[in-house]
Amino acid sequence: MTTDVMKWLQEVRRLDAGLLREMRVAVRHVPGIEGPAAVFPYIRNGETYAGKFRGIQKKDSQGRSNFRSTKDVVRGLYNIDALSRDQDQPVVITEGEIDALSVIQSGFIRAVSLPDGWTAQGNKTEAIVEAEEALRRSPYVIVAGDNDEAGESLPRVMATILSGHDVRYAIWPEGCKDANDVLVCHGEGVLAKCLNEAKRIDPPGGVISGFSDMPPMSAQRVLRIGKEPFDKVIALEIGEISVWTGLPGAGKSTLTIWTADEVSIHEKVRVGLIGFETHAFRIRDQLCRAKHRKAFRDLSEAERDKLLADLDARWRLVHTSADAQHHLGWLESMVKTLAIRDRCRIIIIDPWNELEHLPEKGESMTNYINFAIKTIRSWAKALECHIAIVAHPAKMRTDQGKRPPTGYDIADSAAFFNKPGLGITVHEGKEEGEVEIYNWKTRDRLLYGTRPGRITAHFAQVHGVYRATTEAVQSLEQSQMEGF
Repeated sequence: MTTDVMKWLQEVRRLDAGLLREMRVAVRHVPGIEGPAAVFPYIRNGETYAGKFRGIQKKDSQGRSNFRSTKDVVRGLYNIDALSRDQDQPVVITEGEIDALSVIQSGFIRAVSLPDGWTAQGNKTEAIVEAEEALRRSPYVIVAGDNDEAGESLPRVMATILSGHDVRYAIWPEGCKDANDVLVCHGEGVLAKCLNEAKRIDPPGGVISGFSDMPPMSAQRVLRIGKEPFDKVIALEIGEISVWTGLPGAGKSTLTIWTADEVSIHEKVRVGLIGFETHAFRIRDQLCRAKHRKAFRDLSEAERDKLLADLDARWRLVHTSADAQHHLGWLESMVKTLAIRDRCRIIIIDPWNELEHLPEKGESMTNYINFAIKTIRSWAKALECHIAIVAHPAKMRTDQGKRPPTGYDIADSAAFFNKPGLGITVHEGKEEGEVEIYNWKTRDRLLYGTRPGRITAHFAQVHGVYRATTEAVQSLEQSQMEGF
């Protein structure tokens, strides 16, 4: 392969020399990159403020990435100035600078690129959110991402961020992974045809398809704690909701927080907490004990700094105001902000009972709750996150003793049992410090790998961790659970 970067861009990647000059693409030696590197300048308001650098080979001779970028600079979309020009033309969003240049060469001059591609986790939305207002001024947006597992979620995320706007997705010919592949293998005309024939993701009135031409959607993804036997009863599906309940003092909030933190570490996702009853300092102390086996106040300054940096990277907290109305509209705004701006893949509502429920005049509370839970589930699907709802059970009859409650025991509606993909109860065990964790609802047993049943765990409050004391899941019948 040639070591001449400009020759490689023109002869191998088929980019026009005049376009490369116009976009100020240059060549230079960059520390950390093997051989000369192509420089793709990031320009805002006509001024270069950062750069992306890549060698001819994707990997160097040691197998390391041959890409670099300007340090300590937050980059927006590549070619972002194009959004302020020719506003009667569509915007095309790609996952790489070379793909954006390929699209421009095919005649779509308002092509931009995400600064660092896309991931299956969908956690690179900052540049899109920053440019949302400008993107909405376009007649429509075409998502021209990569034809791979990560890229398949980008069109849906874009449609969610630009909700109500015309968002389309391009389909590449067989054997082509991205826009530059189409340019290289088929030429500018075919690339332009693919973009002109881009399909709308959410056409008015809906869409009818077969199995082979369904609109883009992310692969089903289930988040796990990564520890047995907890994974036999707890699994959080992206795009689904779960309900967590238990008698007062049983520790339903504590278990939910511990689960979310363990999943965050194991799956490398961020958690958002909309909390009403538990002070943020108590949550911080719980997470501190789980990591350091001691209270936050007992940490050294260095330990505190390290812990807070870790928690800041993995958690976002919504601080509620006493004089605000916390109704369903407010909740939607918070959930969307956590999912889109802060890239949270798990969002906890704790507790459900503290929300202000405002049924329409003449609407029963049962119908309102059914509508509300259905609506929240639709948010989880659209925003590609998991929403965990912590809910207090209604006051149970004294003749029921201390029976573990289920979704049916939460006030006002059976929707708490019928709607979620997962239902969990934490219940006081027989021994001191022992808790029983019940799965009373699993919608998709094959996908989740869980089933209704019970495990027994020991919760060491001073350490903030759960340790299972049963290896296998006992069935609900074995647990002798009346009413389950």
